[in-house]
Amino acid sequence: MNNNEEKVIADKLNKITPIEQEQIKKGLFISDIPDFSTRIIENKLELLTNYFFKKQDLYISKHNRFANYPLHAHQFTELNYMLTGSCHQLINGSPIVLNQGELLLIGTGVSHEIKALGEKDILINILFKKSSITFEWLSKMGGVCNPLIQYLTNLSIDNGRTDQYIIFRVSQVQDVQDTLSKMIDEYYSADAYSSTIAELYLPILFTALTRNCNSPIPSVNPLRDNQKILPVLQLIEENFKEINLSKAAEQLGYNKTYLGNLIKKTAGVTFTQLVVKRRLYQARLLLSTTDLPICDVAQESGFSNKTYFYKVFKKAFGYLPGEERKKDRKKEGISSLPDERTLFLIR
Repeated sequence: MNNNEEKVIADKLNKITPIEQEQIKKGLFISDIPDFSTRIIENKLELLTNYFFKKQDLYISKHNRFANYPLHAHQFTELNYMLTGSCHQLINGSPIVLNQGELLLIGTGVSHEIKALGEKDILINILFKKSSITFEWLSKMGGVCNPLIQYLTNLSIDNGRTDQYIIFRVSQVQDVQDTLSKMIDEYYSADAYSSTIAELYLPILFTALTRNCNSPIPSVNPLRDNQKILPVLQLIEENFKEINLSKAAEQLGYNKTYLGNLIKKTAGVTFTQLVVKRRLYQARLLLSTTDLPICDVAQESGFSNKTYFYKVFKKAFGYLPGEERKKDRKKEGISSLPDERTLFLIR
């Protein structure tokens, strides 16, 4: 991307949008997402996953300025990046200030509201699906023990311990800033495969954050939990097609019953559920990158029973394997700016 393209993107981000003009005029929050993308649960607004991830696992937008954004939570993880200026938020009732260059990770289920931004306050929302965090990446980070890795591990294995937030005071960390800049620029560019490249920056960003923010901060859940589950994830990553609990117990030197109970207690899911999750990730990869018949995709992913493969795939993603392939064939890069819309302290 050249300097002219970067300037065009910067100008668009700073431009006052029609929604922002309405918020200036009325002095009130104006929703710019359809009713079906939200629901009210326990008297709280919740933003739903499906609306934001129609064609990709990453969604980036500029937060609308000039009005308070009401209390809400998400079914997905959100990163708030303060591109310029600053913002005030209430996270689970606690006030925080996010300054230029700083990053806030908001876990699934966390309640937050954002106070009105001024004209010079550009807040970028980076939303991602949990499928963006792979066992392969987690296993490579197995020697690291910090709240970010713990959160991403919890997110990946679906154990429900994701109602956390992390503030990264990284305005002076150049590799983090460079990665965020490249991710945002790629997402908003009209170049071929721009959205795909933007998604690939996500694990790079998390790796850079881990390298620069490896502080031993206390957590709601003991960090040693990661040390128990990561060797299991590593084993699944390397042997997902044929691994089972008996083989895993033998290779890790555990009693089968003990290992099963340990995984359930630590991860909140069974060993089989972890294996199926990894096999489904492989199946989606093969569906999107090869022309293998679906029965062969199932076999290559470790599913010996095609009917069972269809069942667990539909349960996990809400559609059948053939629809995954059709969806991927239609997937295109982002050609213009998307619709605008919208405690751990790590230094």
